[in-house]
Amino acid sequence: YHAKEFPPWVREMTGCGGSPFSNLVCLTINCCYGLEHLPTSLKNLIALKQLVILDCENAISFPSHLECLTSLQELRLIGCNKMENIIADIAPLVNLRRVIIR
Repeated sequence: YHAKEFPPWVREMTGCGGSPFSNLVCLTINCCYGLEHLPTSLKNLIALKQLVILDCENAISFPSHLECLTSLQELRLIGCNKMENIIADIAPLVNLRRVIIR
């Protein structure tokens, strides 16, 4: 996937009860080479327990308000070498138990 942003259906995903994403517990974003910013709608996935971001080599930042991801326990960033301010961005994730950055 070489686009710089996600399609509308991903950008608009919400954590509201009627959303098909409200119970999503694991999300893998893989090989989105043109992606620079993760979608802001990521913060709405309140049931998310595992987030894996692989080989998104141009991704530079997380969306704001990650503190909404109160269920997130594991974060893997592999091959995302341009990510900035990772520690500051994930600091609000109070239930984060495992972080892998390579």
